[in-house]
Amino acid sequence: MAGSTIMSVVVEEMLHLSLACNMLYSLGVDPELYLRSPGPFPTPLAYHNPKGPPGPDGGDEVLIPLAKLSYEQLWHFLQIEYPASENAPPEDRDWDTIGQFYSYIRCLIKSPQIKDSDFQVRGQDSREFQIQPYNYSPNSIDTAYPKEPFDPWGLPSDSSTSESERTKRPPANQAAVFSNAPDGNDDSMPLLTIGSRVDALQAIDTICDQGEGFAHERFDDAADAEESHYYKFLELQAQLEDFSLHTEHLPPLPAPPDPIQPTISHRELEEIVVNFPENPTALGYLRTYVDDPAGRVNYRPLADFCSGIYQYMLILTESIFKVRNTGAEDAGGQKLFFNDGMHRSMIWILDGLATTMRTYELGDGHVLAPTFENIDLGPRENAYDNLMALAGALEEQPYADNIRYYVKLLEGVPDVSELWGGRPPEPTNGEPTPEPYPYRDAPKWPFEIGTQPQGHSPHACLGLNSCKGADRFGLEGHEDPARPGVFEVNDCAGQGYCSTTTDHNCHVLNDCRNQGGCGLYGTGDEMNVPARNDCRGMGSCATPINAERFSTNGPNRGKSVWVRARQVFEEAWPDTWQSIQGAPEQLGPAPVPFTETGPPYLWISDGNSARDNMVACGSSGLSGAGGCS
Repeated sequence: MAGSTIMSVVVEEMLHLSLACNMLYSLGVDPELYLRSPGPFPTPLAYHNPKGPPGPDGGDEVLIPLAKLSYEQLWHFLQIEYPASENAPPEDRDWDTIGQFYSYIRCLIKSPQIKDSDFQVRGQDSREFQIQPYNYSPNSIDTAYPKEPFDPWGLPSDSSTSESERTKRPPANQAAVFSNAPDGNDDSMPLLTIGSRVDALQAIDTICDQGEGFAHERFDDAADAEESHYYKFLELQAQLEDFSLHTEHLPPLPAPPDPIQPTISHRELEEIVVNFPENPTALGYLRTYVDDPAGRVNYRPLADFCSGIYQYMLILTESIFKVRNTGAEDAGGQKLFFNDGMHRSMIWILDGLATTMRTYELGDGHVLAPTFENIDLGPRENAYDNLMALAGALEEQPYADNIRYYVKLLEGVPDVSELWGGRPPEPTNGEPTPEPYPYRDAPKWPFEIGTQPQGHSPHACLGLNSCKGADRFGLEGHEDPARPGVFEVNDCAGQGYCSTTTDHNCHVLNDCRNQGGCGLYGTGDEMNVPARNDCRGMGSCATPINAERFSTNGPNRGKSVWVRARQVFEEAWPDTWQSIQGAPEQLGPAPVPFTETGPPYLWISDGNSARDNMVACGSSGLSGAGGCS
C-alpha cells in the first residue's frame, strides 16, 4: 500500500510539472529544468520561510533530505504539502505553505492586467507544442495494491461475486485498489493545454487541490473520490508506531486520522525498507578498489551515470515542447517522442538501474542509491553524446556486465541534438563500401514507393510482386542507368524490384500480412515461409530481405532467406496469386542483376550511405551484411 500510495503522488506531481510547463510555454517562456534540480541535499524549499511548524525531533528548520522511507521522511513530505489556513495571505516569497504561493499566482492571473492574449503569444500553434492530455494516465500497475488475498492465476472478471474455482479467492482485478481517482479535477481533463486565463486557473486549482486538499478537506475533489497528497502521507504516518506519540504540529483541517492498528514498529519497517544512505553523493561513493584490502569498489561512475540519465530526462521534458502533436494514434510526433523518451528512460532504465544499485553494499550497512545530482552534460545539443560517454566509462568497472542491459536500452532513447540546433549525428555504416561499387548498372533503389496497381497487396521484397508495375518503382517505372530519361516498368508478376511494404527492422514489427522477412527471430515454422505471414505483428524479421540474410531456425536454417521466399512465392503462385483480378498467367524471373540472389544490402542502402530502418543486425551483426556497426 505504501509503495502504491507514494507512486500515486509521484504520478500526479508529474502532472503538476506538465501543467506548470504548459502554462510557461503559453506565456512565451521555454521551460528550463536541466541543471536546476534541488541540491545539495538536505535542501530548503525555494523561497520558503526557513522556519516551519515543529517536527518530530522538535526542530522547525525546513530542509528536505534525500533519504529512505521513515516516519521522519514522511514528515518532510508533509512539510511540502502542508495546507494553508483559510485566512493565509498570498505570498510570492517567504511563504509558509505552498498554497500561499499558488494563491499569489492565482491573484496575478485574475488581475485586470492579465488577458487571454497573454497565454496566446506563440500564436495558434501554441497548444500543439504543449504536453498533450493523452500523455497522462492517473494509474498504472504501480499505483494499485491488493485489498485482500487474491488468485494470481485468476482471469479478470466483471462479476463482483466471482471467485477462483482453484483457490476460492477473487482474481487480481477484483482485489485491486487504485490509489488515484480516474480524473483529478471534478471530471475535467487533469492535463490540459493552456490558451486562456480560465485554462491557467484550472491548472492551478488542480495542483492545489491534489496537493493540499480540496477546500481544506482530506479529499482533493468535491466527490471525495481521492485523498490529497497531504492526507495520503498523513495516513501512512498513522500506520507507524511513532504516530500515537507524535509531537509535530498538525493543522486542524483536515482533521488528522486516529492511529491505524496494528501499528508498524521500527524493526518491522527496517525489514521491508531498503537501507539507503541519507543524502548520498557521487563523491562519497568514490572508493579505490585496486590494491584495496577491503575490496571496496568505485561506484562514482555508476552514480554519475544515473544522475546523467536523470538530467537527460529533464532535457527530454524540455524537448517535448519542440515536438508537434500529431495525435495520440499517430506513429510519430509527440506521443512517440514521449513514449520513447520519458517512459523508456524513467520506467525501464532509471528504475531498473536503481533496483540494480541497491544490490551493491557500501560496507557500512547501507546499499548504493541514486544521488540525483546536477551533473553537467554540456550544452543540450551535446548532452546525448556526453551521456553515452558516461555509459562508456562504466566498461572499466567490475559491475559493467550488470549495467550493460540498461546502456543498450539507452540507445533507444531519442537523441535531441537536432532539436536544439546541433548537427545531425554522422551515420555509422559498419564495414567500408567495396570499390568499385558493384551495382552501378542497376537502377537506384527508390526510398519512396511509387503508384501501385489497384487491388494488389503489399509484398516484402524483390521478385515477390503479384503483377506488372507492383514494386517500389510503381507504374512510373525505373530509369535505365544505361539510357538516361528512359523509364521501364516491370513486365509481370515476380519481376518487380523490391518491396512495397513499410520498411521495418525486426520480428513482429510488420504492418500487415505478407510483410514479414525472416532470419533473426521466430520459430522454425515462421522462418520456413518468409513473406507469407497472416497479419500485422505476425511477421518474422525485417523487410526488405537483404540478400545476405540467412535463416537461423527450421528446415531452412543456414540458407538464404530470399531464395526460400522466392521458392514459397513460386509454390503459392498457381493457387493464390492468380486468383487476384488481372493477375497474369505467367510468372517471370526476378530482375537482373539480382535474379538468383535477391537484393544485396549495398544496393538497398544506396551504397552503404543510408541504413534507415531495414537492417536487423542482432547482437552478432550477422544478418545486416556490412551495415551493422
